[in-house]
Amino acid sequence: MSAEIDVAATLAALRAEVRARRAALPAAEPTPTERELQRVLEELEYTRVVSAHWPLEGRNPLEQVVALINKVVRRYLRWYINPIVEQQNSFNDTAARAIRLLAAENAALRAELTALRNQIEQSSS
Repeated sequence: MSAEIDVAATLAALRAEVRARRAALPAAEPTPTERELQRVLEELEYTRVVSAHWPLEGRNPLEQVVALINKVVRRYLRWYINPIVEQQNSFNDTAARAIRLLAAENAALRAELTALRNQIEQSSS
């Protein structure tokens, strides 16, 4: 007995199954650029805050005297240095926030682009 195969129906069923499996898959593997962006965002968080008060220590008596002089000079220049450091930290916070928002918007646009491509693929098949 020979049964006729409905090629169009079989092809439509296969396409539907592929779409269903694609939709069930987790988000796509991040691209190298996305991984690099994530690494840079983490590095940005580590280096965002500037400190004007690095520890000054000496290992031998001469270095200890130099460290003491630097501490005294630093204490007398605090009125001059601290406002600059505060301005830098404020700028770093704003720039880091802007970069994080841009990265989030980029991810949203990539997801939207993927959804649009899937819609185009579905409508063309």
